[in-house]
Amino acid sequence: MSYNKNVFMTQFPIAKKILYHLSYYRALHNAYQKHDLQCEFWTHTIDAHLLQASILWCMIFGSDGCNPTHWKNLISNQSDELKRSFRDGLLGSTKINWKHWGKYHKEMVDFRNNFAAHRKLKYKKPIPNFDMALKVVHYYDHWIRKVIAPDVMEEPLLVKKSAPKLKAMEPLIDSLIKNTKAYYKNA
Repeated sequence: MSYNKNVFMTQFPIAKKILYHLSYYRALHNAYQKHDLQCEFWTHTIDAHLLQASILWCMIFGSDGCNPTHWKNLISNQSDELKRSFRDGLLGSTKINWKHWGKYHKEMVDFRNNFAAHRKLKYKKPIPNFDMALKVVHYYDHWIRKVIAPDVMEEPLLVKKSAPKLKAMEPLIDSLIKNTKAYYKNA
């Protein structure tokens, strides 16, 4: 398949940012809970990472009609083959069926459309489970490397990059949250 390099060069960094924002969200949220902190700054910072992850996720996996960075826009010709390869691999990789994918996809797009990027006044749905979003990005990373072949990326798989990144930042984040709690306690 011949792919659009401009779409790829924009799309892949977005996928990386999804993982980074989810990693930051999880590390911050865990430390915040662990230290039982009540701080508006950290609450907004933590929320911002999750909201940004949902917005970015929808740029690649959300609505395809208006978004030039959607995965379907990687190839204009042979798009049926591309769609089939992505969908079949996604369902196998994430261990879900098409109905579950449709439901999850709708939850993510609704969350982005009605809460993260725009705000419905009475949006009361729960936050989607981002474990699946993470699995989708990891699948995309494997899939995209096949799509761009024979071109290759020197970069390691994102799954190998995100776990160590999260581990490395945990002590820093823990220290920041702990110091914030001590600051408010002494103020």
